[in-house]
Amino acid sequence: MDFIKVILRRLRLIKINRNFGVYLIFLAVSIVFWFMQAIKETTEVVLTYQLVIEDLPRNLIYTSEMPSEVSVTYSSKGWNAFYYKFMKNEDQPLVINFKEINQSAGSLSIDANILRRAAMKVKPVGMTFKSTTPNRINVFYSNGQHKRVPVIFNGHITTTDGRFLCGTILTPDSIDLYAPPYLYGSINSVKTENVTIEELQDTLTAKFALLVPRGVRAIPDSIEACICVDIFTDKTIQVPVYSENVPANKIMRTFPQKVDVTFLVSSTLYDDITPQDFLIAIDYKEAQAGTSRCRLHLRQTPENIRHLRMPESVEYIIEQLSE
Repeated sequence: MDFIKVILRRLRLIKINRNFGVYLIFLAVSIVFWFMQAIKETTEVVLTYQLVIEDLPRNLIYTSEMPSEVSVTYSSKGWNAFYYKFMKNEDQPLVINFKEINQSAGSLSIDANILRRAAMKVKPVGMTFKSTTPNRINVFYSNGQHKRVPVIFNGHITTTDGRFLCGTILTPDSIDLYAPPYLYGSINSVKTENVTIEELQDTLTAKFALLVPRGVRAIPDSIEACICVDIFTDKTIQVPVYSENVPANKIMRTFPQKVDVTFLVSSTLYDDITPQDFLIAIDYKEAQAGTSRCRLHLRQTPENIRHLRMPESVEYIIEQLSE
């Protein structure tokens, strides 16, 4: 209150110049003359209407974006133009019947004449129609026809030192596609948007948009991807060596009978990897007279390991079975 009293005391000390009052009067007169002149001129008025399509088939689904609004430009002069331009908002929609729309091969076309007829029905009194925005509407649709296709993660991921990419889990891993029939045969999968993530340190979960051709609608239009990153450690296990292509009357023995296999595995899968996940063999057909060693072949390995190391060969002997 003390502050307000100080302000009021200071305002009383201000002397208003008499010329300032005259200036305000002339300003008001100028505004009145400008307004009277403005309402005599022809003015463009843009009104925005909600677009409503009547009598849509129940199973029809738009597979490209249908505008929700249409802007209509009218021209008028006088108070009518001022009223609609600055004061009045139109609440009534722009209605088009589905039967009026041009239909062909999974596409709908609303041309300028159809939009003009609809705009004329809602035209304010005293206005002259000029144009619509958009001037033409083209959309694709499906009569409920759809198919389910898998989603493919489309990206390049790198991790920091000591971290490895274990895999990517997509949710959902497949989506429904709605499209005109002629597009179905060419679409067997959908990719995510191109993703580049560098120096990833921990598991990341994020949403990614889907890349679908024009005229195709995906439901849902995005997926959640869990990019799994884990710490890998060394693990060594002993795996038996088998022999293959050995004649029935012979035995091929290796020394040693088991070899050490060392590899990197994620900490979460460390205990799940066992010798039964590997298959290491020597081939009888590769055994040569005068040699004591035979090359090892890795026939089977688990998927989630890295940098496998094992001996290249082992010693062997071939025994003849007695008849």
